[in-house]
Amino acid sequence: MVTIFKRAFSPFFLLVVFLSPVFLFAQVNFILVNDGVMPPKEVDKIEQMGTELYEKTKVPVFVAAVGDLNNTRPVDLLNKIKKEYPTYILLYFSVKPTAVNIFASEDAKKLIDIDQILSPLPWRGTIRPVMSPAFSKSDSVKQEVAIFNGYADIVDQVAESKDIKLTSSIGSESRSTFQIVRTIFYAILAFIILQFILKRKKNATK
Repeated sequence: MVTIFKRAFSPFFLLVVFLSPVFLFAQVNFILVNDGVMPPKEVDKIEQMGTELYEKTKVPVFVAAVGDLNNTRPVDLLNKIKKEYPTYILLYFSVKPTAVNIFASEDAKKLIDIDQILSPLPWRGTIRPVMSPAFSKSDSVKQEVAIFNGYADIVDQVAESKDIKLTSSIGSESRSTFQIVRTIFYAILAFIILQFILKRKKNATK
């Protein structure tokens, strides 16, 4: 009995006991790659949203912002993810060449509307419309906003599908306001282009 008691409180046993919670509750990194595309504040916010969503739904939403698609391919990231997470969502963004896509397990696809998120229509999509030259002259700004909007949209849709509320969410009101402003911007741009075309046709008939 004494021997068992001594073994129970051996240094090795105590080390295992104290370190077990660390491994059990190890933090998941939701940003798999960031080749200087996302600023620190955006990184922190994405990690915050991803952590809360995972804690409440067990659905991990990862993001990879790579500088060169040839250096970090989606298939390589997906192979690593699938080894640990049967359910997953990955937002993949490449700067060179410019590419964006969303990969998800079959069950996760039912939680979000991928077509809507990736839609090029300014009143529908939350990623590609922002990448338009008309949105900003700065590539870095477009990239930051596109990734953040896309990730926030994915997280909110998963939360809504699971019928939970996220305190870290930017909220549907913020996204709706952004979409309204963006739609107005593109409407004005379309009006200017239309006026230009009509003016050229008018001058051509003279």
